[in-house]
Amino acid sequence: MKKAIAILGNVLIVLALIIFVFVYAGNSQRDSLKSRTEAFLSMTSAMERVTEIYLTGEQRVCNSWANYINANPMTGEEAVAYVRAAVTSEEIMGHLIYTDEGDSLSGLSTAPRGKAKEGTDPFAVSYETIFEERFSEYFREGNAVNVTKSYTNPINGKQSIAFCQFVTLREEGEERQAVLLRVIPLSVFRQEWVFPTGDYPEAQTALLDAGGDYIIHENAFKNSNFYEFYQSYNPITPTTRTSLQQEMTGEPGYLEMRNSKEETCIAAHVRVGATDSWTLVSLIPAESLGRTSLDWGPILVISGGLLALMAIDLVILIMYSRRAKKAAEEAERANRAKTDFLSTMSHDIRTPMNAIIGLTQIAEKHPEDTAAVRENLHKIGLASNHLLTLINDILDISKVESGRLTLNPVRFSIVESAENLMNISRPMVREKNIDFNFRINRFEYEYLYADQLRLNQILINLLSNAIKYTEPGGSVSVDLREEPGSSAKTVRLTYVVADTGIGMTPEFMKRMYEPFSRQTDSRVNSIQGTGLGLAITRQMVNLMQGQIDCQSAPGKGTTFTVTLELPKAEQTEEKMMLPAMRALIADDDPVLLETAKDTLQSIGVQADTAGSGGEAVARVKEEAEKGTPYRVVILDWKMPDMDGIETSRRIRGQGGADVPILLISAYDEADLPEQSWEAGISGFVSKPLFRSTLYHKLSEVLSLETEPRAREEDYSDVAGMRILVAEDNDINWEIISTLLGMYGITAERAENGQIAVDRMREAKPDEFQLVFMDIQMPVMNGLDATRAIRSLPDPRAARIPIIAMTADAFSENVSECLAAGMNGHLAKPIDVKLVLKEIRKIREAAT
Repeated sequence: MKKAIAILGNVLIVLALIIFVFVYAGNSQRDSLKSRTEAFLSMTSAMERVTEIYLTGEQRVCNSWANYINANPMTGEEAVAYVRAAVTSEEIMGHLIYTDEGDSLSGLSTAPRGKAKEGTDPFAVSYETIFEERFSEYFREGNAVNVTKSYTNPINGKQSIAFCQFVTLREEGEERQAVLLRVIPLSVFRQEWVFPTGDYPEAQTALLDAGGDYIIHENAFKNSNFYEFYQSYNPITPTTRTSLQQEMTGEPGYLEMRNSKEETCIAAHVRVGATDSWTLVSLIPAESLGRTSLDWGPILVISGGLLALMAIDLVILIMYSRRAKKAAEEAERANRAKTDFLSTMSHDIRTPMNAIIGLTQIAEKHPEDTAAVRENLHKIGLASNHLLTLINDILDISKVESGRLTLNPVRFSIVESAENLMNISRPMVREKNIDFNFRINRFEYEYLYADQLRLNQILINLLSNAIKYTEPGGSVSVDLREEPGSSAKTVRLTYVVADTGIGMTPEFMKRMYEPFSRQTDSRVNSIQGTGLGLAITRQMVNLMQGQIDCQSAPGKGTTFTVTLELPKAEQTEEKMMLPAMRALIADDDPVLLETAKDTLQSIGVQADTAGSGGEAVARVKEEAEKGTPYRVVILDWKMPDMDGIETSRRIRGQGGADVPILLISAYDEADLPEQSWEAGISGFVSKPLFRSTLYHKLSEVLSLETEPRAREEDYSDVAGMRILVAEDNDINWEIISTLLGMYGITAERAENGQIAVDRMREAKPDEFQLVFMDIQMPVMNGLDATRAIRSLPDPRAARIPIIAMTADAFSENVSECLAAGMNGHLAKPIDVKLVLKEIRKIREAAT
């Protein structure tokens, strides 16, 4: 009995201690959370006052400008001149916008546009398409600060905000009303911002405009709008969203919400009083606010009874500590791998973006030249596809976190890769005025089997480095050769890039393949770069089991040689043979003459060569007098004694009016002077001179009856299909419906998942052969809509193919789509060839 009483007493004591600890800890936690939440709100209010002081100061500057202008009657030009003199920062500018009734919100800027159209005022600025509301929207009664929402500055394209004040001007003796803007880039505004530290290291802050769009924000705030961020992770209705907006713009307070990590957070909000439209929001996990120091009193009370348990806990803690340390080391390695990878991708993304932007500007400048625009769009497509592939790799989380890159071999065209390389490099060559040559030998196999992205990385990195480190007036040459491989199924691809640049020291060459390594040189320091190009290039070459070699000396240039053995891809060879004819090709490069002569002979053309323009003129005259004129003449543009344009003019002048003359160059056709065509040039061919390139260009200028170039496939088999497309975005719907319509496919739209389900329920037998389903849609998303269609009583709904067409490109998104009952997945942006391929696959499976 006594033993039982002792055991019961011990049990009761332990239970009492446990209950005491839980009650005490719970009360302490609640009290601590409440007090720290109030303190957190006070910190946010203090941040609001700092913000208000900054905004008020900027408004005062704008007001002082306006007061001076109003006190001293001025014209618009005089007012802008005054503000230009008053601006003390290169980042900040002033805009003067006329607001008279009927005015189109145009005016003047203190800074000129970087690229103004010829004949236009570079200081002219228009706000007609920037704000839907008039400027009076920002002048509310009682406001100490009149500030706009964030917008794109029409002068320099930077995201900015503007402080406003009305001014009165005098133009030709009459008063005109205008608004004076002090325009400040968000980057400058952010520099004045101080994020909270100290007691709240995990807190992150955002500044919202009246609609909830971020003006500035930290990484914890997702989406582009706070209310969209809230709606993504918290249940909300249109009514409660309105209430939320009213609460956020009302009195200071705080609310609970879930973040993207499914954590419960406290969001403290304070309206910036000076603006009447901006709100300051600070976000912190509730767990962080609830942390409090322990009270040793209760711990001493229970410590004696729990000493034995503490010993056991200590053993367990040591075990878990070791595991946590190991996990932390693995996470650190993953983070380093992610950082290295993203840095490399940032470098690689800028290269095709340079080509896309440059070619777009060229196309915009010559919209009337349909052929040039079409060619530029084709080149933009090549660079865009390369850019999209890079982005897809960035989004592949498994590769980033593992720190490993794997190969993805595909069938590709080496001609297309060379064209892409030329398109990307030409703007850099043109900018530095470098003598650029691209030579190839006769390629028997245009289509190979390899990871095209990794191959493009190798080609682009080496060539861009050569151009980057070659001073203006120097030269860069590229040799691309195809040689027999070690077996009948492979070829050896040799890529040589030589430049006359600054070269490398023997000491640096020992570590040039290490990440982030750059040679110590004042000229190198002035060139933008991260030191990752050679490291990633060598990694790609090793992955493809190739070899890379370098020869360099300071002041004498550098030569890189890459050798890769690649499998031949199965291909249907296009018969490329021209009728027997004679041609003359002139170039001062003997290597190019030899390779071009071999290439012309491979398509049935007997070629003679000339080493200069003068020799070409004499050869054409000589053969014409003998009665054996050339059928076509091919001239290099850049020749030392007489360039190709002058050579063409002299050939035409001595009676060679009928012979077609082609101009070849490593530069782009858009770079040719306008007088080129006046000199009698019949066409242009861009180096390198591939067999297919010469064949199709000669067929074109000679008007030969050849088989059409098989660049587009016959898709008549999919014409007549009817497809239901569930897509809520108007622009996306317009794109997909137009693309499908080009191939005779009829598309019907469902604006959301619920409409798609209803339409399938009402559909006639075999009315639709396929459903394209977006995932992120209002009312009902694509996954729920697919499940609903599969559960319809009509058995056709269970069988109809459903393909996801969404911007969600992660592997887990694909798995989720398939698990919901879909038959396939296509990632946006849409590639119409992939769409048609998927449609064909579905049709073949159905038959």
